[in-house]
Amino acid sequence: MTKAGDKGRVAPPATHPRAGIGHNGGPPVEPFGLRAAWLRFANDLELRRLAKLHMRIERRQRGLSDLVAERKRIMNRCIRRMRRAEGKN
Repeated sequence: MTKAGDKGRVAPPATHPRAGIGHNGGPPVEPFGLRAAWLRFANDLELRRLAKLHMRIERRQRGLSDLVAERKRIMNRCIRRMRRAEGKN
C-alpha cells in the first residue's frame, strides 16, 4: 500500500516532467512555417532574426486579411442593394 514517506502526498511534485492540461502534442510544427532544407544550417543569430521576421509577416497578413474581409462585406452589401433596386430579390 503506501509507504511512510508518501503519506500525505496528494499531487506529483512540480518538477515532474509531464505535459500540462491540453498538451497532447498535436501535429508537428514547422519552424516559422517553413519546410526548407537550408533552415538546418541557420545559426542562432539568424534563427532569432527569422523568428522576428516571421512574427511581423504573420501580423501584417492578419491585418491584410481583416481588410480584405471588410472589403468583401461592403461589396456584398452593395450587391444586395443593387439587386433590390433592380427588383431581383
